[in-house]
Amino acid sequence: MAGVDRTQLTLAADGVIGTLFAPRTQNRVPGVVLIGGSGGQEPQLSAMGLAQEGFPALSVAYFKRDGLPPTLREVPLEYFEKALKALRRSLGPGRGPLAVLGVSRGSEAALLSGVHFPEQVNAVVAMVPGNVVLCSWPPGGPAWTLRGRPLPYTSRFGPSTENPEAEIPVEKIQGPVLLVSAGADRVWPSSAMAFAMATRLKARGHPYPDEHLDYPDAGHELGQGGAHHTLEGAAGLSEEVQQAPSARKSPLVEVGNFLSRLR
Repeated sequence: MAGVDRTQLTLAADGVIGTLFAPRTQNRVPGVVLIGGSGGQEPQLSAMGLAQEGFPALSVAYFKRDGLPPTLREVPLEYFEKALKALRRSLGPGRGPLAVLGVSRGSEAALLSGVHFPEQVNAVVAMVPGNVVLCSWPPGGPAWTLRGRPLPYTSRFGPSTENPEAEIPVEKIQGPVLLVSAGADRVWPSSAMAFAMATRLKARGHPYPDEHLDYPDAGHELGQGGAHHTLEGAAGLSEEVQQAPSARKSPLVEVGNFLSRLR
């Protein structure tokens, strides 16, 4: 387990509010930006866990802090682009690829960042994810903007939607996608929405080694990374992924395995 240095990032100096967890080792490994859900907290525990396994990790806040939107409403996607650039600067030239990991509502931001900032994002991890762009929380407007304009959204959970433009075009992500879903999710149907994205990726010929791990007995808390549920079944885009012995490990271990395969 690697030693870790912790650094606070600020809007004034870095363009984002967050916490960088940097392993003291200098290996060429992927860096990860982590985006939390509708509670507004930084996913610091997951970021620390990944950093202890050797992956530089930046957990970010994106609302409910001074200088940021007060609620999950009209959050600019460019904010996450700034976070990716801040992480890249911290890694220095010639370091590894960048991934973005989003939990729950943060999965929308992670997937959308992969869609709209392909030059910055080499892989996406979506934990207990949604396959559609939802409205703000509390409801009443758009959650996300791009270049000052609201992204098309819906007020209903997926996997189906009355607004096809609200479905996230995951096939545009220029790198592998890891989906981790919970079959007993009582917050929203993350399992059904992840299956819909896995189906879409395969149907549209996404040319990357995507993975979908479904934990049938797990709840929404699976996305916090600290759950240690036994994986009773894995639904992937390849038989090799489904049958791999490592598919019975905890979610955060699975994320580390996925990141280790990035080049």
